[in-house]
Amino acid sequence: MRGLKSLVIGMGVLIVIGLTIVIVTVIKRYSSPDNLTLHKSPHGISAPVDGGFGERRLPIPQGAKILDTTLDGERIVIILQLVDESQAVLLINAVTGNRLGLIRLSSE
Repeated sequence: MRGLKSLVIGMGVLIVIGLTIVIVTVIKRYSSPDNLTLHKSPHGISAPVDGGFGERRLPIPQGAKILDTTLDGERIVIILQLVDESQAVLLINAVTGNRLGLIRLSSE
């Protein structure tokens, strides 16, 4: 009976130690600077920020207004309202900050 009691106490101590290790590991992973997700969009997409590109200036057409901005994987998609009331889609690489292209939308 005494051996069984010691065995149960020993296993209880091992469970507490193991649970403590798991909790400490989870806390360290979520609070470390290696956690690279900057923002999670409603679509569940996250953008890495490791080795960012700093400040970048990208021109948009003269007089254009930004209607919407979306993060799609490694692309930033910006919907523009142009001066002539047409719309365009501006694509930017979220990792490098480079302009990938401008798509002008027309009713033709």
